[in-house]
Amino acid sequence: MKKSLIILAIALMVSGQWSMVSGQSVTVYEKDTPMAFDVSAVDSIIFSTDKASNPIYFTSDGRRIVDGHWLSLGTSITWYNNNVSSAFTKGYQTRVMEKLAFKQFTNKGVNAGVLSSALSQVIKADYYTIEHGVNDWGHSTPVGTINDYKNNTGNGTFAATYRKLIDAIYKVNPKAMIILCTPRKAYGFGSYLPAHWYDEYNGIYLQDYADLIKEIAAYESLPVADWFYECGGQTVMPKLSIDVALHPNDDGHQLMANVLIQAFEKVLIH
Repeated sequence: MKKSLIILAIALMVSGQWSMVSGQSVTVYEKDTPMAFDVSAVDSIIFSTDKASNPIYFTSDGRRIVDGHWLSLGTSITWYNNNVSSAFTKGYQTRVMEKLAFKQFTNKGVNAGVLSSALSQVIKADYYTIEHGVNDWGHSTPVGTINDYKNNTGNGTFAATYRKLIDAIYKVNPKAMIILCTPRKAYGFGSYLPAHWYDEYNGIYLQDYADLIKEIAAYESLPVADWFYECGGQTVMPKLSIDVALHPNDDGHQLMANVLIQAFEKVLIH
């Protein structure tokens, strides 16, 4: 049976060095003195310190072990992870899990879903990601204001529905870790969306949803995977999409995953 190898990170902090050799050994430098460990019979490596109460675990292939259940909520962009087409190989969630080994993962993305579609998809989990906004733009859902969220107005706006969704998550798990994802810039897709991501559509801009999501995140002290501002714009979006320009291709999904991993690292529990 393989065992876990525990390495005191204080040694790493002294010199900041460690290395894997041919996948069979790990070398740690403590004050420039190398210490080699045989890892051929090890399936995880634990980095710890004298003061650490919660060590970090890694699988033998270098993924950080996350002892928790991740539930992803979203549109077809999220739904596609479990319904891969011939146009791309894997979704953003699979790419995240190539770096973060969650104990369990559930995809509750709804094809063609708007934010209100997520309300019925909430189940108990430890980590939640919410990817919505682009279909609400396509359906002209009123954006509302941060006060609609704060006051729980229930007036059908995107803001008020977001409050219902956050409340639904905390109802099933008061200790839930939630990451809010702004929508990636999108446009076209036939006549579904305007010709440019920055165009007004029935009096609403896609950016209005993205900025509201960031306001909610600031109000609730939640991390944001800011796909709107960090995952491509008008010029490059066709190169990041399987269509013009809504659903990501492999490069688009990878870019989204990179941003989401950074957000996850802010809330991970060892």
